[in-house]
Amino acid sequence: MPSLHGSKTSYSVPDSNRYRILALDYGTKHVGLAVSDEGRMLATARGTIENSPKLIQQIVAMTKTENIRTVVLGLPRTLRNTESAMTAIVAKFRSRLKTALDPLGVALESWDERLTSIIAGTNIAERGLSKSRRERKGLHDEEAARIILQEYLDAHPRA
Repeated sequence: MPSLHGSKTSYSVPDSNRYRILALDYGTKHVGLAVSDEGRMLATARGTIENSPKLIQQIVAMTKTENIRTVVLGLPRTLRNTESAMTAIVAKFRSRLKTALDPLGVALESWDERLTSIIAGTNIAERGLSKSRRERKGLHDEEAARIILQEYLDAHPRA
């Protein structure tokens, strides 16, 4: 944004340390989304998108419009820390997503998502929402993505 100082115009230079992180809670029907603030301290749920053939294209577009430099993908594991059938599905998706993000310079990281669905359910129940609102399609997915991202942010504090 220009500001006038005498007869000269000066422009602010974008701070290269200010960017967002996107978290994904991958599901076979919907993908929960959460985005950090540019200071990378607070995660906010951002809804869901349909798991369709355009999914990766939509994620790539979001990285461009939202100043996202890192994508965190929830990795499902069992409580015994072993792989499940869903782990293999997410791994295939991760490979395709990485191929799309690498040319953009957007990092892709995996994050253990064990218990996020249970925590999401508890968080939603504690909000005092009506039953129909609590059962809204995607609410659990976006809250799980928010939890994944907040855990990631808390584990990677800014210096």
